Amino acid sequence: MSEHDLADYVVVGAGSAGSILASRLSAAGASVILVEAGGTDRRPDVALPLGIVTLYATANWKYPTAPEPSRGGKAGAFAGGRIVGGSGSINAMVYARGRRADYDGWAQAGATGWSYPEVLPHFKALENWVEGPDDYRGGCGPIAVSWCGHHHEIDDAFIQAAVDAGHRRNPDPNGADQLGVARSQVNQRRGYRSSSGREFLHGLPREQRPRVLTRTTVTRVIVENGRAVGVRVGDRVIRARQEVVLCAGAIGSAALLMNSGIAAGGSVADLPGVGENFHDHLVVTQRWVSKVPTINTMGPVRLAKAVRAFRARGEGPLTTTPFEAQLFTEDFQIAVTPASYELSPVSGRATLKRSDAFTAYTVVMHPEGRGRVRLRGGKPYIEFDRLGRAEDVRKLLEGAELTRDLVESQPAMRGVTGAPLNPFDGDARHWLDTAESSIYHAVGTCRMGTDDGAVVGPDLRVRGVDGLRVADASVIPAITSGNTNAPTMMIALRAADLILDRPNLTR
Repeated sequence: MSEHDLADYVVVGAGSAGSILASRLSAAGASVILVEAGGTDRRPDVALPLGIVTLYATANWKYPTAPEPSRGGKAGAFAGGRIVGGSGSINAMVYARGRRADYDGWAQAGATGWSYPEVLPHFKALENWVEGPDDYRGGCGPIAVSWCGHHHEIDDAFIQAAVDAGHRRNPDPNGADQLGVARSQVNQRRGYRSSSGREFLHGLPREQRPRVLTRTTVTRVIVENGRAVGVRVGDRVIRARQEVVLCAGAIGSAALLMNSGIAAGGSVADLPGVGENFHDHLVVTQRWVSKVPTINTMGPVRLAKAVRAFRARGEGPLTTTPFEAQLFTEDFQIAVTPASYELSPVSGRATLKRSDAFTAYTVVMHPEGRGRVRLRGGKPYIEFDRLGRAEDVRKLLEGAELTRDLVESQPAMRGVTGAPLNPFDGDARHWLDTAESSIYHAVGTCRMGTDDGAVVGPDLRVRGVDGLRVADASVIPAITSGNTNAPTMMIALRAADLILDRPNLTR
């Protein structure tokens, strides 16, 4: 073995978590090899928000899903970023931390050290909030966070409709309290994507960066005498003097552990929780004809104006996101965008019709349903019956009705809302078959805790195997309230401090 394939730390996956973790370890003086199955993120469709149209087709794992019994045996695919920056390079850039109760719940369930007061400093250290630091927000971190730069009358009408319906206008849903309605916050810097790959990995001086191996797939973790000593890549073994850290995501990290004999009845470690506890936000998508122009019908003149607004101020339609304005209630996240498109989960291709329409998404933030990651021929697939729990179905229908009431009944929306494009047909299960889908917030398959079902402890060490940790969305015990990219980045930042023995505050 050459010194070329030896480092203090080997980090698997250069995604939202891995880019942060590897960069922090490397900047602290450690030698780090960061292994990524996908290619570079130095491409225009990563930088530009509208690049999501091509990224889901070209930089996406498209993990297969098993047939769902409650949906007539329908199978599909689940998105995950296969690229430097991971899902943070292909996602909608919505920045949502979740709420205090999420993290306090983690700690109460056994993830000691992960309560809200303990993770707040890491959130603050992560971000550069456009309005500056305060007791809840950070102003000097690498990830730029701003309000959505596209201002559209549908967004304004939705916010007013929510206020008229009795919800409060929230000055900062990532501050003291999440509940209420506001424009969405996004991780963008003057309209360009601000991801962990771009800000942490590429943001380091070249001499401090980890060594990054792209288009390189790890097949298993090498364990000798109960200790992880490296990873196998094809015929090569890349060795770690200190630790191997998995940051391959909720699907990839679980699959890699299983392929390494670390699972229920595993030859290396018997951990029945590996691959279990898979869960995801459930989402109903509803569309309406728009009485005002939307992104769908943007022609050459409006496009030229959009380009000028983007270049001059980092604003306008080119900075759009599927969640431009959103309402948080105790149970739901309801968001609107002045566009309508369909995204095929299998091909990743987006279809945008040339007719004015807008979309509302209703997210059930804490579903009861759980699935699992399994292997087929060494490759991961997902078993998750999305509509398999009666309470989840009830919540989906309740949330969808709440959204329809805001859009169709509130006076503030009357000037923009036309006919529904996928109206509720009275047959709840039939309607949900087409209206419910994923926005790809997989978590939980290497759950953090102290009970027998936990895969990693609160220090993120894999139980029963020395020198091995997991630090990504897979360790999340229970899904957070809202989009999961910000919590995943926080986990990586805190993981770096744990590894470097800085348990209390990122330096």
